[in-house]
Amino acid sequence: MKNQCRIKTTIKNPTIRFLFVALSFLIINIWIYLVWHDLSRLKRSKGQVFPHLFTLKQMHEFLRQAVDRNYGVACEVYLPSG
Repeated sequence: MKNQCRIKTTIKNPTIRFLFVALSFLIINIWIYLVWHDLSRLKRSKGQVFPHLFTLKQMHEFLRQAVDRNYGVACEVYLPSG
């Protein structure tokens, strides 16, 4: 699962790479909590998991849309001349 949520980068700094790994584990754990806590309660079942109702890919898309909405999307990059 870690590789499904991994940030792809070429940064050599081990501190930043560790931060990205920690962030991916945090996102996965939040998704697992949401699936176990909210969806199992929604279906009124004890211990039964419904990951197909809210997939990790859907959570990635929700997070991407939230970041795009708050910070905008860079469509063009201008390089200084000279």
